[in-house]
Amino acid sequence: MTATRSSYAKTRELMRWRVALVLVGLMSLLMVSLAVLNTRMGFADTARLALIVLGINAASAAGLWLLPRRLGATLFFATILGLVVFAVGYGWWHGRPLHYWGFLFPPVVVFLLPAWRAMAAMIAFGLGVAWVVSLQLPAIEVVRFASVYGLMICFVTTYALLEERASRQLREQGDRDGLTGALNRRRFNEALTRLAEPRAEPESLGVLLADVDHFKAINDEHGHLEGDRVLVAIAEALDRTLQSATDRGRAALYRYGGEEFAVLVHGRSAAQLGLLAEALRSAVAAGAPGLAPGSVTISIGAAAWLQGAEAPEAALQRADESLYDAKRAGRNRVIVSGAATRVTGPVPVRHGQWS
Repeated sequence: MTATRSSYAKTRELMRWRVALVLVGLMSLLMVSLAVLNTRMGFADTARLALIVLGINAASAAGLWLLPRRLGATLFFATILGLVVFAVGYGWWHGRPLHYWGFLFPPVVVFLLPAWRAMAAMIAFGLGVAWVVSLQLPAIEVVRFASVYGLMICFVTTYALLEERASRQLREQGDRDGLTGALNRRRFNEALTRLAEPRAEPESLGVLLADVDHFKAINDEHGHLEGDRVLVAIAEALDRTLQSATDRGRAALYRYGGEEFAVLVHGRSAAQLGLLAEALRSAVAAGAPGLAPGSVTISIGAAAWLQGAEAPEAALQRADESLYDAKRAGRNRVIVSGAATRVTGPVPVRHGQWS
């Protein structure tokens, strides 16, 4: 658990650094544009302010490259917070607190709403403030407010979108097995819990448990690195077969534990589940990616159930018992619990035939 949290922390640190790097580039581009635009319009003080911010941004960029990632990103975001405070203080000092306080709205709303909703709220708020300013102050104040506020919308929205993307990637990493890329045991348990919830229209469901035959012998004879390579190859073969044999979103592959994999399938009868299980078994026996045909095989136990008529845990227990039956019957075969027909594969080849 500690190692997992450490991995998450490192990944998030990298994501924050990348977000800061993208925002530095965006802010530099916008500040240059703002300086040029205000110079041409004769607003020299606003142009100078944009150049000052550009210089501060350049220093932040240097910090991102030269300092450790965590420290560089922290200093960058602290600098941005300082600029917001400066903008509010600048407006207060010049007796124009009304619209300069508006700069506090984007950083607040972006933490309360999803990125696109926050952007819509920021635009609506900005238009309202600009309209009020236009009724009370010269046009130059509207331009100044709109320029800086527009920059803040771009900045904050970009930050929010990249943070959401980083969060999705972190969640996905936490959902998957680090070796094979299959969904992990926690996700399997969560899916099983969801399937136990009552539904207005129950559907047929299936669970498959696959175990690598003679996996201990592979580790003992060829080493654990080779064993890991075998697991990765099997996971790839199973995933490819599932994608080609089922509709998108109707089946999922999980690393159940050790050399065991699990599959949850929607909309399959016991007979259809047996055919799918046989396709998975055959895909591995025919030669998973990087492995010679017949060098590695799997045994599969499967169970189908109607949602609401049986607890998912009971179906899982039946699949587990069928898996042990397949092992005792000689391995490299499929047994479906309660099915009239047992789908049996060929006699497994002894290990040692590697590609």
